[in-house]
Amino acid sequence: MVRYIECYPEYQKFEKFIKLLLRIINLSIIPKNYLRGYEKFIIPIFEIYALTSGVFTMLFYEQDLMIFIVRVLCTVGLLYLLIKSLSVLANTDQLNVLFLFIQEAHQVYQVDYVTDSAKIYLKRSLGIIKIIIGIMFPAYFVAGIGVISYSVYVDSMVLAVPGVLHIPKADLFYHHMHQFFVMQLSVIILMVPETVLISIGFYFIAILNIFKDILRYIDNVDPMNKREFLFQIHKFHCNILDKFCIFSEVFYYTFSIQIAMSTVCILFIFFILQTDGGFIFFPLLLAVFIQFGTICIFRRAHLFENGKTFNRIVPHKLV
Repeated sequence: MVRYIECYPEYQKFEKFIKLLLRIINLSIIPKNYLRGYEKFIIPIFEIYALTSGVFTMLFYEQDLMIFIVRVLCTVGLLYLLIKSLSVLANTDQLNVLFLFIQEAHQVYQVDYVTDSAKIYLKRSLGIIKIIIGIMFPAYFVAGIGVISYSVYVDSMVLAVPGVLHIPKADLFYHHMHQFFVMQLSVIILMVPETVLISIGFYFIAILNIFKDILRYIDNVDPMNKREFLFQIHKFHCNILDKFCIFSEVFYYTFSIQIAMSTVCILFIFFILQTDGGFIFFPLLLAVFIQFGTICIFRRAHLFENGKTFNRIVPHKLV
């Protein structure tokens, strides 16, 4: 019977929460008889609609420099949302493989030293993930509200109804209601792939730390059992690389686009912060920094994929 470390039940609860988010974004919570399998297309269609709304507003509505920058930020963000959500929606099977891999990392190891290491790193990763999510969720919501509030304050549009041009002196109330719901629903959708990405990323870091502790334990292995121990290390190493390749396949294009988009957004936001009322964009700046930070946390995993960790430690231990 497989035994698991103490923090595994807590991880199970967290994984159920993640999978619930994935079911919501897939709309798989709706019985298939109602939509006949087309429910998975609803979210992408909405995102395309939101992106069309942003482009339409930017092209056909009057604007000064500030409003133009805000509209560019929204349009870029909606494009990023479409790409990131599609990377999750189209790869649910691969994500389930990664979740299964994380579950296996919570198993009790034959060596107590390694089990103790797993307890420390896996529990720490879960704690960090919860802190980041606790900051990210309200930051994203407030950022969305801030953008719409600025639009209302200057009496302009960010996400107009596509095809509906603004009539001078007409009431923008319904337009503002439209862009509020589009913006906030987009924010909710964005938080799902962000949560998945951050969670898997930090667990990869924890597993890499466990692997390094396994390597450090080689000197304590009985010489008679060292060959078998090295075989298990190699097997574990290949398993990590295999799962990291799956992770890269799922989020490769997301990372590439996120680097460019985050850089542009940060430059624009710093410019906006210097203007009157720019303080309302501080939550948006925090949200962009969170997105940009998700790229940085995988630096160690990328080094590991290139074999630097394994090649640096193992030859030394085998001497």
